Amino acid sequence: MAENGLIAELKGSGESALYRIVGEFSGYVMTVIRNFAGGALSAQDMEELCSDVFYKLWLHRENLDEKYGLKPYLSVCAKNAVKNRLRQLRQPYDDIDGLELPSELSVEKTAELNEMMRHINNALTELSEDDREVFLRYFFYGEKTAEIARAMAINENTARSKLMRTRNKLKDYLEQRGFDYV
Repeated sequence: MAENGLIAELKGSGESALYRIVGEFSGYVMTVIRNFAGGALSAQDMEELCSDVFYKLWLHRENLDEKYGLKPYLSVCAKNAVKNRLRQLRQPYDDIDGLELPSELSVEKTAELNEMMRHINNALTELSEDDREVFLRYFFYGEKTAEIARAMAINENTARSKLMRTRNKLKDYLEQRGFDYV
């Protein structure tokens, strides 16, 4: 049955059409979720999000427009569900004090690195929220610029530019405070 016929049936008779839609489009929704999540979610999370997408479809069935079909609606719902779940799973990027340094460093080197971390943390508070988040995601959480761009809904080149500008600002900031090997 054509998508617009399923939408009309969903609006009219309800549950039986929903079961057919779930059966027909579950694979599609899971593919959108899997591709958009980029491996950041467990299989259980992805299944839960898939169910959430169809629940949202059920709740908003009266607002669906037959001329657009189901796939665009399901795709947008799936992408938004992934974005929301990834936001929930992310650690806060406000403070780097909780990060631990490797234990094999000498006491002197550890003290020096702790001092530098304190200065970096101070410098980061002076940055915009976006610049700080890009920097922390890249250097402290090991995310690639493509992942950062996708998670923050910005262009990858924008993420790279923010990263480069922030590195230069931090380098200048640290050099002014006596860290000349940065």
